[in-house]
Amino acid sequence: MNAYLIPLLLVLAAVVLACCFPSATGQYMVRAYLRLAGFRSRRLLLQQGGELAFLEGGQGSSVLLIHGFGGDGPASWGRVMAGLVRRHHVLVPDLLWFGGSHAAGAPSLLAQADALEALIRARITGPVQVVGLSYGGFVALELARRLPQQVSQLVIMASPGMVYTPEDQQDLLARARVASAEQLFVPADPQGVARMMAMVGSPLARAPQFLLKDVWQFYYRDRAPQLRALMQELASRQEQHLERYSQPLAMPVAVVWGSQDEIFPLDIGQRLALLLDAPLITIDGGTHVLPVVFAVQTLAALQDILQGSSPQV
Repeated sequence: MNAYLIPLLLVLAAVVLACCFPSATGQYMVRAYLRLAGFRSRRLLLQQGGELAFLEGGQGSSVLLIHGFGGDGPASWGRVMAGLVRRHHVLVPDLLWFGGSHAAGAPSLLAQADALEALIRARITGPVQVVGLSYGGFVALELARRLPQQVSQLVIMASPGMVYTPEDQQDLLARARVASAEQLFVPADPQGVARMMAMVGSPLARAPQFLLKDVWQFYYRDRAPQLRALMQELASRQEQHLERYSQPLAMPVAVVWGSQDEIFPLDIGQRLALLLDAPLITIDGGTHVLPVVFAVQTLAALQDILQGSSPQV
């Protein structure tokens, strides 16, 4: 067989796979890139039933990166975690009912915190700096409340925390032209994916129909009931969740926001920083999915924060 034929066939096969299964191919490529960066895929069996999938790599001070409502850990943090792993011990889980993680109990914010608390206790012996993006910010707040002696620093990124009001929620629904948060964040079809991507500021909003359909099938179709339950639980128990965070936090806090965030506009971040007496690091032009679309700026901001400096970006 011609020596050039086998590589050519492999390339053609890769192209066919990428065209037929773009999301799965993209996920494989991201994980291959992260493996080269030093990460290894691991799983933690949960006492309440189920498994938590996570990536772990690096040495040094420990950092836990918690993704938002959509995708999974690598899809949300890929380029950022690859930069942080050079100086830190980095843990990046898939939240329950996202990516490779699942649990036997009812979907809830507290179930997420239970799983990540188990991860911290299993893989980190000393202090940990916790970074929460969007929905992950609520989980990060719960971890900070539970583990004040171990969480040495909290970074809230594009997550409204305890300053979010019903008026903020209504403004979001009006901007998105939807009746509920679950309609926005758990798309029922490819058109819903396009709408959500436009709101979060992702280039995928302009993707062709076949790619939007593939994203919907890969990330949302088969787990929609659990994701809707998560969103419903967060909304129905909002007052109880926020009441738990009414006490002052025991560790330093930093707030990171994009100036062009359409999900949670910058004024929400300003209110949160003021309430927490925390520095506000604003990424100019940044949208809601900062680690994805503004990875370089997000990495620079996090490196400064984690090393004890919090400049305006």
